[in-house]
Amino acid sequence: MNKKSKLQTWGGPLGVAILTTAALLSGCGASDDKPSASSSASPSGGPAATPAGPAKVSMLNVYLSNTAPKADGPIVKETERIGNAKLDITYVPFNVYNEKLNVTMTSGDMPQAIMVENPFITSILNGVRSGMFWDLTPYYNEFPNLKNYDKQILNNLSIDGKNYVIPRPRPLVRLATIIRKDWLDNVGLKEPTTIDEYYSMLKAFKDKDPDKNGANDTYGLMIYENNIPSEIFAWFGAPNNWSVDKNGTFVKDAETKEYKDGLKFVRKLYQEDLINKNFAIVVRNEARKDLYNNKVGSSIESIDAVVPFYYFQMEDTKNRFPLTVSPPINGKAYAAAGHYGGALIPKTSVKTEKDLKEVLRYFNAVNSDAAKAEFVKIAQENEKKPAADQFNLDDLKNLITTDAVVYPVGTTDTDNMLKKRMAEHAGVSIPDPSNGLISPTQTEKNEQLKTILLDARAQYIMGKIDDAGYDAAVAQWKKTGGDQVAKELSDLYKKK
Repeated sequence: MNKKSKLQTWGGPLGVAILTTAALLSGCGASDDKPSASSSASPSGGPAATPAGPAKVSMLNVYLSNTAPKADGPIVKETERIGNAKLDITYVPFNVYNEKLNVTMTSGDMPQAIMVENPFITSILNGVRSGMFWDLTPYYNEFPNLKNYDKQILNNLSIDGKNYVIPRPRPLVRLATIIRKDWLDNVGLKEPTTIDEYYSMLKAFKDKDPDKNGANDTYGLMIYENNIPSEIFAWFGAPNNWSVDKNGTFVKDAETKEYKDGLKFVRKLYQEDLINKNFAIVVRNEARKDLYNNKVGSSIESIDAVVPFYYFQMEDTKNRFPLTVSPPINGKAYAAAGHYGGALIPKTSVKTEKDLKEVLRYFNAVNSDAAKAEFVKIAQENEKKPAADQFNLDDLKNLITTDAVVYPVGTTDTDNMLKKRMAEHAGVSIPDPSNGLISPTQTEKNEQLKTILLDARAQYIMGKIDDAGYDAAVAQWKKTGGDQVAKELSDLYKKK
Protein backbone atom coordinates (compact mmCIF):
# COMPACT_ATOMS: atom_id res chain seq x y z
CA MET A 1 0.00 0.00 0.00
CA ASN A 2 1.43 3.38 -0.94
CA LYS A 3 1.70 6.33 1.39
CA LYS A 4 -1.18 8.12 -0.33
CA SER A 5 -3.50 5.25 0.48
CA LYS A 6 -2.29 5.20 4.07
CA LEU A 7 -3.02 8.90 4.43
CA GLN A 8 -6.60 8.26 3.47
CA THR A 9 -7.11 5.74 6.24
CA TRP A 10 -4.84 6.62 9.13
CA GLY A 11 -6.51 7.56 12.39
CA GLY A 12 -3.57 9.15 14.25
CA PRO A 13 -3.51 10.35 17.85
CA LEU A 14 -6.65 12.37 17.37
CA GLY A 15 -8.37 9.92 15.07
CA VAL A 16 -7.72 12.10 12.05
CA ALA A 17 -8.59 10.71 8.62
CA ILE A 18 -8.29 12.19 5.17
CA LEU A 19 -11.81 11.14 4.20
CA THR A 20 -14.29 13.78 3.10
CA THR A 21 -17.95 14.84 3.35
CA ALA A 22 -20.53 17.09 1.82
CA ALA A 23 -22.52 18.11 4.85
CA LEU A 24 -21.13 21.61 4.41
CA LEU A 25 -21.03 23.88 1.38
CA SER A 26 -23.19 21.61 -0.75
CA GLY A 27 -26.19 22.85 -2.64
CA CYS A 28 -29.34 21.41 -1.13
CA GLY A 29 -31.48 19.16 -3.25
CA ALA A 30 -35.16 18.66 -2.60
CA SER A 31 -35.49 17.20 0.86
CA ASP A 32 -37.67 14.34 -0.33
CA ASP A 33 -35.31 13.25 -3.11
CA LYS A 34 -34.45 9.56 -3.01
CA PRO A 35 -31.36 7.94 -4.51
CA SER A 36 -33.63 5.78 -6.59
CA ALA A 37 -35.92 5.92 -9.58
CA SER A 38 -38.36 8.15 -7.76
CA SER A 39 -35.79 10.95 -7.70
CA SER A 40 -36.26 11.44 -11.43
CA ALA A 41 -38.19 14.66 -11.76
CA SER A 42 -41.14 15.64 -13.88
CA PRO A 43 -41.06 18.84 -15.99
CA SER A 44 -42.63 20.68 -13.06
CA GLY A 45 -39.76 19.67 -10.81
CA GLY A 46 -41.67 17.07 -8.79
CA PRO A 47 -41.06 13.30 -8.79
CA ALA A 48 -42.00 11.26 -11.82
CA ALA A 49 -45.46 9.78 -11.79
CA THR A 50 -44.20 6.20 -12.09
CA PRO A 51 -40.87 4.73 -10.96
CA ALA A 52 -38.43 3.90 -13.75
CA GLY A 53 -35.89 1.10 -13.93
CA PRO A 54 -32.16 1.65 -13.66
CA ALA A 55 -30.79 4.32 -15.98
CA LYS A 56 -28.25 2.83 -18.38
CA VAL A 57 -25.23 5.10 -18.74
CA SER A 58 -21.94 4.45 -20.53
CA MET A 59 -18.98 6.57 -19.46
CA LEU A 60 -15.31 7.35 -20.07
CA ASN A 61 -13.49 8.04 -16.82
CA VAL A 62 -10.06 8.26 -15.21
CA TYR A 63 -8.63 6.27 -12.31
CA LEU A 64 -5.71 7.06 -10.00
CA SER A 65 -5.11 3.70 -8.30
CA ASN A 66 -2.77 1.01 -9.55
CA THR A 67 -5.75 -0.82 -11.03
CA ALA A 68 -9.11 0.43 -12.25
CA PRO A 69 -12.20 0.03 -10.05
CA LYS A 70 -13.92 -3.22 -10.93
CA ALA A 71 -17.45 -3.32 -12.30
CA ASP A 72 -18.46 -5.57 -9.41
CA GLY A 73 -16.37 -3.68 -6.84
CA PRO A 74 -17.74 -1.35 -4.14
CA ILE A 75 -17.14 1.96 -5.94
CA VAL A 76 -19.13 1.09 -9.05
CA LYS A 77 -21.72 -1.19 -7.44
CA GLU A 78 -22.56 1.23 -4.64
CA THR A 79 -22.82 4.13 -7.06
CA GLU A 80 -25.17 2.06 -9.23
CA ARG A 81 -27.31 1.23 -6.22
CA ILE A 82 -27.50 4.79 -4.97
CA GLY A 83 -28.01 6.32 -8.41
CA ASN A 84 -30.45 3.62 -9.59
CA ALA A 85 -28.30 2.99 -12.63
CA LYS A 86 -26.40 0.43 -14.65
CA LEU A 87 -23.00 1.91 -15.48
CA ASP A 88 -20.75 0.80 -18.31
CA ILE A 89 -17.47 2.55 -17.52
CA THR A 90 -14.37 2.57 -19.69
CA TYR A 91 -11.61 3.33 -17.20
CA VAL A 92 -8.35 4.87 -18.40
CA PRO A 93 -5.16 5.50 -16.35
CA PHE A 94 -4.51 9.09 -15.38
CA ASN A 95 -1.24 9.42 -17.30
CA VAL A 96 -2.80 8.58 -20.68
CA TYR A 97 -6.32 9.87 -20.14
CA ASN A 98 -6.06 13.03 -22.23
CA GLU A 99 -4.64 11.06 -25.15
CA LYS A 100 -7.51 8.56 -24.94
CA LEU A 101 -10.03 11.40 -24.66
CA ASN A 102 -8.72 13.08 -27.83
CA VAL A 103 -8.79 9.80 -29.77
CA THR A 104 -12.32 9.10 -28.60
CA MET A 105 -13.57 12.55 -29.55
CA THR A 106 -11.89 12.38 -32.95
CA SER A 107 -13.43 8.99 -33.71
CA GLY A 108 -16.93 10.21 -32.90
CA ASP A 109 -17.60 6.88 -31.16
CA MET A 110 -18.17 8.27 -27.71
CA PRO A 111 -19.93 6.93 -24.61
CA GLN A 112 -22.96 8.74 -23.20
CA ALA A 113 -20.85 10.70 -20.73
CA ILE A 114 -17.20 11.68 -20.84
CA MET A 115 -15.43 12.92 -17.75
CA VAL A 116 -13.01 15.76 -18.41
CA GLU A 117 -10.50 17.32 -16.03
CA ASN A 118 -10.37 20.65 -17.86
CA PRO A 119 -13.26 21.54 -20.18
CA PHE A 120 -11.46 24.68 -21.33
CA ILE A 121 -8.79 23.02 -23.44
CA THR A 122 -9.02 23.80 -27.13
CA SER A 123 -10.37 20.42 -28.23
CA ILE A 124 -13.25 20.52 -25.74
CA LEU A 125 -14.10 24.15 -26.44
CA ASN A 126 -14.11 23.49 -30.17
CA GLY A 127 -16.35 20.49 -29.58
CA VAL A 128 -18.79 22.49 -27.50
CA ARG A 129 -18.94 25.36 -29.97
CA SER A 130 -19.42 23.01 -32.91
CA GLY A 131 -22.48 21.48 -31.26
CA MET A 132 -20.85 18.17 -30.24
CA PHE A 133 -22.24 18.28 -26.68
CA TRP A 134 -25.65 18.94 -25.14
CA ASP A 135 -26.38 22.32 -23.57
CA LEU A 136 -27.87 21.25 -20.24
CA THR A 137 -29.12 24.68 -19.15
CA PRO A 138 -32.73 24.17 -20.37
CA TYR A 139 -33.07 20.92 -18.38
CA TYR A 140 -32.17 22.16 -14.93
CA ASN A 141 -35.76 22.82 -13.91
CA GLU A 142 -36.68 19.26 -14.78
CA PHE A 143 -33.66 17.86 -12.92
CA PRO A 144 -33.32 20.36 -10.05
CA ASN A 145 -30.39 18.67 -8.27
CA LEU A 146 -28.22 19.66 -11.23
CA LYS A 147 -28.62 23.36 -10.54
CA ASN A 148 -28.02 23.12 -6.80
CA TYR A 149 -24.25 23.18 -7.02
CA ASP A 150 -22.47 26.17 -5.53
CA LYS A 151 -23.08 29.11 -7.88
CA GLN A 152 -19.33 29.85 -8.08
CA ILE A 153 -18.66 26.32 -9.33
CA LEU A 154 -21.40 26.49 -11.96
CA ASN A 155 -20.11 29.86 -13.12
CA ASN A 156 -16.52 28.62 -13.23
CA LEU A 157 -17.61 25.78 -15.51
CA SER A 158 -19.91 27.75 -17.78
CA ILE A 159 -18.93 28.05 -21.45
CA ASP A 160 -20.24 31.05 -23.36
CA GLY A 161 -22.74 31.59 -20.54
CA LYS A 162 -24.23 28.08 -20.76
CA ASN A 163 -23.92 24.89 -18.73
CA TYR A 164 -22.49 21.98 -20.68
CA VAL A 165 -20.59 20.37 -17.78
CA ILE A 166 -22.10 18.52 -14.82
CA PRO A 167 -19.58 19.48 -12.11
CA ARG A 168 -17.29 17.06 -10.34
CA PRO A 169 -16.96 19.23 -7.21
CA ARG A 170 -13.88 19.94 -5.15
CA PRO A 171 -13.47 22.29 -2.17
CA LEU A 172 -13.77 25.98 -2.97
CA VAL A 173 -11.09 26.76 -0.37
CA ARG A 174 -8.40 24.46 0.98
CA LEU A 175 -5.62 26.88 1.97
CA ALA A 176 -5.70 28.11 5.57
CA THR A 177 -3.40 28.75 8.50
CA ILE A 178 -2.30 25.56 10.28
CA ILE A 179 -0.98 26.19 13.79
CA ARG A 180 0.64 24.16 16.56
CA LYS A 181 -2.03 24.25 19.23
CA ASP A 182 0.45 23.46 22.01
CA TRP A 183 2.52 26.50 21.05
CA LEU A 184 -0.55 28.71 21.08
CA ASP A 185 -1.35 27.50 24.58
CA ASN A 186 2.25 27.96 25.73
CA VAL A 187 2.31 31.64 24.66
CA GLY A 188 -1.22 32.31 25.92
CA LEU A 189 -2.89 33.06 22.58
CA LYS A 190 -5.90 31.85 20.60
CA GLU A 191 -6.28 31.29 16.88
CA PRO A 192 -5.80 34.68 15.16
CA THR A 193 -8.65 36.34 13.28
CA THR A 194 -6.96 39.62 12.24
CA ILE A 195 -3.67 40.54 10.60
CA ASP A 196 -2.42 42.13 13.82
CA GLU A 197 -3.28 39.01 15.81
CA TYR A 198 -1.56 36.86 13.23
CA TYR A 199 1.58 39.00 13.39
CA SER A 200 1.52 38.89 17.20
CA MET A 201 1.30 35.11 17.08
CA LEU A 202 4.33 34.85 14.79
CA LYS A 203 6.29 37.21 17.08
CA ALA A 204 5.37 35.13 20.11
CA PHE A 205 6.44 31.96 18.34
CA LYS A 206 9.87 33.51 17.84
CA ASP A 207 10.40 35.41 21.06
CA LYS A 208 8.48 33.61 23.82
CA ASP A 209 10.09 30.16 23.75
CA PRO A 210 6.92 28.36 22.64
CA ASP A 211 8.55 24.91 22.84
CA LYS A 212 9.81 25.59 26.37
CA ASN A 213 13.36 24.42 25.71
CA GLY A 214 15.02 27.58 27.01
CA ALA A 215 16.64 28.41 23.65
CA ASN A 216 15.92 31.13 21.10
CA ASP A 217 15.60 28.69 18.19
CA THR A 218 12.06 29.00 16.83
CA TYR A 219 10.20 31.08 14.24
CA GLY A 220 6.64 31.72 13.17
CA LEU A 221 5.73 30.80 9.57
CA MET A 222 7.22 28.18 7.25
CA ILE A 223 7.28 28.94 3.49
CA TYR A 224 8.85 26.83 0.78
CA GLU A 225 9.71 26.80 -2.94
CA ASN A 226 9.21 30.56 -3.34
CA ASN A 227 5.50 29.95 -2.99
CA ILE A 228 4.23 32.84 -0.87
CA PRO A 229 0.79 31.68 0.32
CA SER A 230 -1.82 33.55 -1.69
CA GLU A 231 -4.08 33.77 1.36
CA ILE A 232 -1.83 36.48 2.81
CA PHE A 233 -2.71 38.79 -0.07
CA ALA A 234 -6.40 38.04 0.37
CA TRP A 235 -6.20 39.34 3.94
CA PHE A 236 -5.13 42.74 2.59
CA GLY A 237 -7.99 42.88 0.08
CA ALA A 238 -6.01 42.07 -3.05
CA PRO A 239 -7.96 40.46 -5.91
CA ASN A 240 -7.77 36.72 -6.50
CA ASN A 241 -5.24 36.68 -9.37
CA TRP A 242 -7.19 39.31 -11.31
CA SER A 243 -9.80 41.97 -10.64
CA VAL A 244 -12.43 42.92 -13.19
CA ASP A 245 -14.53 46.08 -13.18
CA LYS A 246 -18.06 46.64 -14.46
CA ASN A 247 -16.69 47.37 -17.93
CA GLY A 248 -14.91 44.00 -18.03
CA THR A 249 -11.42 45.48 -17.67
CA PHE A 250 -8.89 43.09 -16.08
CA VAL A 251 -6.16 44.24 -13.70
CA LYS A 252 -3.49 41.85 -12.39
CA ASP A 253 -3.23 41.43 -8.60
CA ALA A 254 0.46 42.42 -8.64
CA GLU A 255 -0.50 45.88 -9.93
CA THR A 256 -2.80 46.72 -7.01
CA LYS A 257 -2.04 48.63 -3.80
CA GLU A 258 -3.57 45.85 -1.72
CA TYR A 259 -1.21 43.28 -3.17
CA LYS A 260 1.77 45.52 -2.50
CA ASP A 261 0.57 45.96 1.09
CA GLY A 262 0.62 42.18 1.47
CA LEU A 263 4.08 42.07 -0.07
CA LYS A 264 5.38 44.66 2.40
CA PHE A 265 3.94 42.58 5.22
CA VAL A 266 5.82 39.48 4.08
CA ARG A 267 9.01 41.54 3.71
CA LYS A 268 8.56 42.68 7.32
CA LEU A 269 8.22 39.05 8.43
CA TYR A 270 11.41 38.23 6.56
CA GLN A 271 13.34 41.16 8.06
CA GLU A 272 12.25 40.16 11.57
CA ASP A 273 13.15 36.49 11.10
CA LEU A 274 9.53 35.39 11.44
CA ILE A 275 9.75 33.30 8.26
CA ASN A 276 12.58 31.03 7.13
CA LYS A 277 15.35 32.83 5.26
CA ASN A 278 15.62 30.05 2.66
CA PHE A 279 11.95 30.28 1.64
CA ALA A 280 12.81 30.90 -2.02
CA ILE A 281 14.88 27.74 -2.52
CA VAL A 282 14.01 25.16 0.14
CA VAL A 283 11.91 22.25 -1.10
CA ARG A 284 8.64 21.36 0.57
CA ASN A 285 9.56 18.18 2.40
CA GLU A 286 12.79 19.69 3.71
CA ALA A 287 10.98 22.79 4.98
CA ARG A 288 8.34 20.67 6.71
CA LYS A 289 11.03 19.08 8.88
CA ASP A 290 11.10 22.33 10.84
CA LEU A 291 7.61 21.51 12.07
CA TYR A 292 8.54 17.99 13.17
CA ASN A 293 11.75 19.28 14.78
CA ASN A 294 10.06 21.99 16.86
CA LYS A 295 11.47 24.91 14.85
CA VAL A 296 8.30 26.52 13.47
CA GLY A 297 4.75 26.99 14.68
CA SER A 298 2.60 27.51 11.59
CA SER A 299 2.20 27.07 7.84
CA ILE A 300 -0.43 28.00 5.27
CA GLU A 301 -1.33 24.88 3.30
CA SER A 302 -4.22 22.66 2.18
CA ILE A 303 -5.72 21.86 5.53
CA ASP A 304 -7.81 18.81 4.61
CA ALA A 305 -4.77 16.97 3.27
CA VAL A 306 -1.87 18.50 5.17
CA VAL A 307 -3.20 18.28 8.72
CA PRO A 308 -3.75 14.51 8.43
CA PHE A 309 -0.40 14.25 6.64
CA TYR A 310 1.37 15.90 9.56
CA TYR A 311 -0.30 13.55 12.02
CA PHE A 312 0.78 10.65 9.84
CA GLN A 313 4.38 11.89 9.92
CA MET A 314 4.24 12.07 13.69
CA GLU A 315 4.01 8.29 13.76
CA ASP A 316 7.46 8.20 12.19
CA THR A 317 9.03 11.07 14.16
CA LYS A 318 7.39 10.16 17.49
CA ASN A 319 7.14 13.93 18.06
CA ARG A 320 3.41 14.31 18.63
CA PHE A 321 1.57 17.59 19.11
CA PRO A 322 -1.95 18.90 18.41
CA LEU A 323 -2.71 21.11 15.40
CA THR A 324 -5.46 23.63 14.87
CA VAL A 325 -6.56 25.89 12.02
CA SER A 326 -7.42 29.56 12.27
CA PRO A 327 -10.64 31.11 10.97
CA PRO A 328 -10.29 33.26 7.83
CA ILE A 329 -7.84 36.03 8.72
CA ASN A 330 -9.51 39.41 8.30
CA GLY A 331 -12.60 37.54 7.13
CA LYS A 332 -11.18 36.86 3.65
CA ALA A 333 -10.01 33.92 1.55
CA TYR A 334 -9.44 33.08 -2.09
CA ALA A 335 -11.66 30.60 -3.87
CA ALA A 336 -10.21 27.93 -6.13
CA ALA A 337 -12.14 26.66 -9.13
CA GLY A 338 -14.13 24.32 -6.90
CA HIS A 339 -14.18 21.50 -9.42
CA TYR A 340 -12.19 18.78 -11.12
CA GLY A 341 -13.98 19.27 -14.40
CA GLY A 342 -17.01 17.06 -14.82
CA ALA A 343 -19.26 15.22 -17.24
CA LEU A 344 -20.06 16.22 -20.80
CA ILE A 345 -22.83 14.46 -22.74
CA PRO A 346 -22.09 13.94 -26.48
CA LYS A 347 -24.85 14.24 -29.06
CA THR A 348 -23.30 11.48 -31.17
CA SER A 349 -24.16 8.86 -28.53
CA VAL A 350 -27.11 10.59 -26.86
CA LYS A 351 -29.09 11.46 -29.96
CA THR A 352 -32.54 12.40 -28.67
CA GLU A 353 -33.94 14.45 -25.84
CA LYS A 354 -35.50 11.27 -24.47
CA ASP A 355 -32.06 9.63 -24.33
CA LEU A 356 -30.62 12.76 -22.71
CA LYS A 357 -33.20 12.70 -19.95
CA GLU A 358 -32.39 9.09 -19.23
CA VAL A 359 -28.74 10.01 -18.65
CA LEU A 360 -29.64 13.12 -16.64
CA ARG A 361 -31.88 11.00 -14.43
CA TYR A 362 -28.77 9.23 -13.15
CA PHE A 363 -26.75 12.41 -12.59
CA ASN A 364 -29.71 14.03 -10.84
CA ALA A 365 -30.16 11.02 -8.56
CA VAL A 366 -26.55 10.88 -7.31
CA ASN A 367 -26.73 14.54 -6.33
CA SER A 368 -29.84 14.26 -4.13
CA ASP A 369 -29.61 14.80 -0.37
CA ALA A 370 -30.42 11.14 0.26
CA ALA A 371 -27.71 10.01 -2.16
CA LYS A 372 -25.14 12.28 -0.53
CA ALA A 373 -25.92 10.80 2.87
CA GLU A 374 -25.45 7.31 1.43
CA PHE A 375 -22.07 8.18 -0.06
CA VAL A 376 -20.92 9.65 3.25
CA LYS A 377 -21.98 6.47 5.03
CA ILE A 378 -20.06 4.33 2.55
CA ALA A 379 -16.92 6.46 3.00
CA GLN A 380 -17.19 6.21 6.78
CA GLU A 381 -17.61 2.44 6.62
CA ASN A 382 -14.65 2.20 4.24
CA GLU A 383 -12.49 4.03 6.78
CA LYS A 384 -13.21 1.37 9.41
CA LYS A 385 -12.06 -1.52 7.24
CA PRO A 386 -8.55 -2.99 7.35
CA ALA A 387 -6.24 -0.98 5.10
CA ALA A 388 -5.90 -3.82 2.60
CA ASP A 389 -9.68 -3.95 2.14
CA GLN A 390 -10.27 -0.24 1.63
CA PHE A 391 -10.99 1.30 -1.74
CA ASN A 392 -9.26 4.47 -2.90
CA LEU A 393 -11.52 7.37 -2.00
CA ASP A 394 -10.14 9.43 -4.87
CA ASP A 395 -11.57 6.94 -7.35
CA LEU A 396 -15.02 7.37 -5.80
CA LYS A 397 -14.66 11.16 -5.90
CA ASN A 398 -13.72 10.98 -9.56
CA LEU A 399 -16.80 8.93 -10.42
CA ILE A 400 -19.60 10.76 -8.63
CA THR A 401 -20.67 14.27 -9.62
CA THR A 402 -21.52 15.35 -6.11
CA ASP A 403 -19.65 16.93 -3.22
CA ALA A 404 -20.66 14.11 -0.87
CA VAL A 405 -17.09 12.98 -0.16
CA VAL A 406 -15.22 16.18 -0.89
CA TYR A 407 -15.03 17.31 2.75
CA PRO A 408 -13.93 15.32 5.83
CA VAL A 409 -16.51 12.72 6.82
CA GLY A 410 -14.94 11.64 10.10
CA THR A 411 -16.46 12.51 13.47
CA THR A 412 -13.35 13.23 15.56
CA ASP A 413 -12.76 16.69 16.99
CA THR A 414 -10.12 17.31 14.34
CA ASP A 415 -12.42 16.21 11.51
CA ASN A 416 -15.16 18.50 12.78
CA MET A 417 -12.71 21.39 13.15
CA LEU A 418 -11.51 20.93 9.56
CA LYS A 419 -15.08 20.83 8.21
CA LYS A 420 -15.95 23.96 10.16
CA ARG A 421 -12.90 25.88 8.99
CA MET A 422 -13.36 24.88 5.34
CA ALA A 423 -16.96 26.05 5.50
CA GLU A 424 -15.93 29.36 7.07
CA HIS A 425 -13.30 30.00 4.42
CA ALA A 426 -15.61 29.05 1.56
CA GLY A 427 -18.28 31.35 2.94
CA VAL A 428 -16.07 34.42 2.52
CA SER A 429 -14.11 33.27 -0.53
CA ILE A 430 -13.30 35.64 -3.38
CA PRO A 431 -13.53 34.12 -6.87
CA ASP A 432 -10.90 34.40 -9.59
CA PRO A 433 -12.67 36.05 -12.55
CA SER A 434 -10.23 34.45 -14.99
CA ASN A 435 -11.35 30.90 -14.14
CA GLY A 436 -12.30 29.12 -17.33
CA LEU A 437 -10.85 31.82 -19.58
CA ILE A 438 -7.99 30.70 -21.81
CA SER A 439 -5.76 33.55 -22.97
CA PRO A 440 -3.60 32.54 -25.95
CA THR A 441 -0.81 34.86 -24.83
CA GLN A 442 -0.95 33.45 -21.30
CA THR A 443 -0.68 29.94 -22.72
CA GLU A 444 2.24 30.89 -24.95
CA LYS A 445 4.21 32.97 -22.45
CA ASN A 446 3.03 31.60 -19.11
CA GLU A 447 6.43 30.57 -17.73
CA GLN A 448 8.13 33.78 -18.84
CA LEU A 449 5.43 36.00 -17.39
CA LYS A 450 5.22 34.04 -14.16
CA THR A 451 8.98 34.11 -13.68
CA ILE A 452 9.14 37.89 -13.98
CA LEU A 453 6.64 38.40 -11.15
CA LEU A 454 7.87 35.58 -8.91
CA ASP A 455 11.50 36.70 -9.13
CA ALA A 456 10.56 40.31 -8.40
CA ARG A 457 8.44 39.25 -5.45
CA ALA A 458 11.25 37.20 -3.90
CA GLN A 459 13.83 39.96 -4.47
CA TYR A 460 11.51 42.53 -2.90
CA ILE A 461 10.85 40.38 0.16
CA MET A 462 14.59 39.81 0.65
CA GLY A 463 15.36 43.53 0.22
CA LYS A 464 17.32 43.14 -3.00
CA ILE A 465 15.05 45.61 -4.82
CA ASP A 466 12.95 48.51 -3.53
CA ASP A 467 9.47 49.74 -4.50
CA ALA A 468 10.82 51.29 -7.71
CA GLY A 469 12.53 48.03 -8.65
CA TYR A 470 9.36 46.07 -8.07
CA ASP A 471 7.29 48.53 -10.10
CA ALA A 472 9.84 48.24 -12.92
CA ALA A 473 9.39 44.45 -12.91
CA VAL A 474 5.61 44.83 -13.14
CA ALA A 475 6.09 47.23 -16.05
CA GLN A 476 8.32 44.62 -17.73
CA TRP A 477 5.62 41.99 -17.17
CA LYS A 478 3.02 44.23 -18.79
CA LYS A 479 5.26 44.94 -21.79
CA THR A 480 6.28 41.28 -22.21
CA GLY A 481 2.68 40.19 -22.57
CA GLY A 482 0.79 40.99 -19.39
CA ASP A 483 -1.20 43.80 -20.99
CA GLN A 484 -2.13 41.52 -23.88
CA VAL A 485 -3.25 38.80 -21.48
CA ALA A 486 -5.45 41.32 -19.67
CA LYS A 487 -7.03 42.38 -22.97
CA GLU A 488 -7.66 38.80 -24.05
CA LEU A 489 -9.19 37.89 -20.71
CA SER A 490 -11.41 40.95 -20.88
CA ASP A 491 -12.65 40.00 -24.34
CA LEU A 492 -13.32 36.42 -23.25
CA TYR A 493 -15.02 37.53 -20.04
CA LYS A 494 -17.48 39.71 -21.95
CA LYS A 495 -18.50 36.69 -24.03
CA LYS A 496 -18.87 34.31 -21.11
